[in-house]
Amino acid sequence: MSQTNESRPERGPAAGRASPSRRGRFPSPSVSATVARVELRRMFRRVRAQDVWLALVAVGALAVLAVLPIAFDAASAWGATLASGDAAPAATVSLLVASGWVFVLAMGVVAGVGSYGEIDEPAGMLTIRPPKDIAGGLLLMNAVGYVPYVVVPFGVGFAGLAAGAGTPSPLVGGLLATAALLASAMAIGYPAGLALKGAVRRSKWLSRLKPVLGAVVGVAYFWVMFAGHLPAVIDALSPVLRGPPLAWLGDLALVTTPGAGASPVGAAAAVGLAVAAVPIGTLATVRAAEFAWFADEQRDTGDEAEPGEASAAASGAVTPTGSTRLGDALGLVCRRQGTAGVAATTLVRAYRAPLQLLFAAVPLLFALPMVEGALASGTVPSYAPWFAMLYGAWAAGVAAPLNLLGNQGATLPGLLTSRASGREVVHGHVLAVVAPVAPVAALLSGAAARASGRSTGEAVGFAALALVVVAGGAVVAAALGARFPRFDGIDVTADRTATPPSKAAFALYSILATLGVSAAGVLTDELYRVVIHSLLAPRLPFGLTLSVTGLERVALGVAVVLVAAVPAAYVLAVRRVSEYRLA
Repeated sequence: MSQTNESRPERGPAAGRASPSRRGRFPSPSVSATVARVELRRMFRRVRAQDVWLALVAVGALAVLAVLPIAFDAASAWGATLASGDAAPAATVSLLVASGWVFVLAMGVVAGVGSYGEIDEPAGMLTIRPPKDIAGGLLLMNAVGYVPYVVVPFGVGFAGLAAGAGTPSPLVGGLLATAALLASAMAIGYPAGLALKGAVRRSKWLSRLKPVLGAVVGVAYFWVMFAGHLPAVIDALSPVLRGPPLAWLGDLALVTTPGAGASPVGAAAAVGLAVAAVPIGTLATVRAAEFAWFADEQRDTGDEAEPGEASAAASGAVTPTGSTRLGDALGLVCRRQGTAGVAATTLVRAYRAPLQLLFAAVPLLFALPMVEGALASGTVPSYAPWFAMLYGAWAAGVAAPLNLLGNQGATLPGLLTSRASGREVVHGHVLAVVAPVAPVAALLSGAAARASGRSTGEAVGFAALALVVVAGGAVVAAALGARFPRFDGIDVTADRTATPPSKAAFALYSILATLGVSAAGVLTDELYRVVIHSLLAPRLPFGLTLSVTGLERVALGVAVVLVAAVPAAYVLAVRRVSEYRLA
């Protein structure tokens, strides 16, 4: 963060005295505003510099633009109903406003416990300014950062109410409620997140479980948002959302809407609570920030090696694997120390930096409707075992081998000059993903096959085929990763980066994995063969026709080529790693 004039030491007679901004409990408004402005500018620059984030922002904007007209029409109908004297829609509007408060509260907690509760160059920043000024700036930055997410949907909604009611007065209460909602929820949620960050840092047990807890929270979020459970969650929370003090926000939002019957006393109480929450939340943010930033982070230094020790582990300079227990386990299946070292270091790095696995988890969003449908109906679709097999092979490749050189980061020179050969590097990366992923893929594929009505023998065949497909896919991914490495990362959060596979490797491997599993399905599963034929036959270009027998021949050719490609990919990967030189 760049230093501003306000951050420079005072000169002259007052130099020996503490400046007014350093006295008192509250942050300096001017310094905090400067910190917030600089952090927001840096955040926008990071987004503009990342094509992945720009694409996600564009997709999100399109989704919002598609939903806003629907929300406007619904709100307009509610406004007309309220203006006619029927106050029934008021309860729904109040519930939505309270739900928005809970959403901002949750996002504040996530921001505080995550990367937006961190300081760049803390030693320098906390020397130049008191912690309270930096904490106040980060609180303000996060509150301002969520303004578009709150103001746009609520603004469109209350504009619809105003249009339906035939008067602009609903906008007044709506804007007041939006401001109160954002300020109070962030003032409570952000310090709670900072306090949680401090608790995790001070506890060795929680520090160990941090990746697991993050994964659980991420899965729960996507399960709620993408599997249609959000209405059920809101319904479960409705007693809290419909009662005070959250119900007072609804009164404030509707107090200027004709026919809504909102309580002026509740509206005044909502304003009073929001006004009180801001200073109290600011003081809580300062205390929680000091609790989090000045904590001695607990680390387990006895069992796990740092990711920077990859080359040393591979060469045997330290414990072969960076973890004695993990090394003992991998030593049972590895003949060479270098292979075990590379495999264990890859696993430790994946555990300590789970954001790297985010790219492999994206397809799970498309599986949520299938899982939801299976749970609701009690039946498993016939394609489920093939999906489990395909995802297992794809995820195993994307997790590590598909960028086995680029994932090394600063340790790449040490790895290339260590005693670990190219063969051991490839073996280690393949083992690191096959060992945990292949059994899970086999279990899921076999269980899905049995649950979809196939016989026990067929389920065992699915499980065995999944093991082969995952292992072969990991080898092919290693070849593509060695041939098309990517070293530049993308900013996943404010202070964390990840290095995804290159676009060429990603696209090629996705195509090959899909072709391989589809070919196996056509050759071994009659139902799968019929479905693929019905999908392909009507869509062939240039008037081409394809019979079921012809489809089987094509699938057999694809399977033969891909089976032959596995040993060729292995040789290519080993040679590429062995001969790779840094420019």
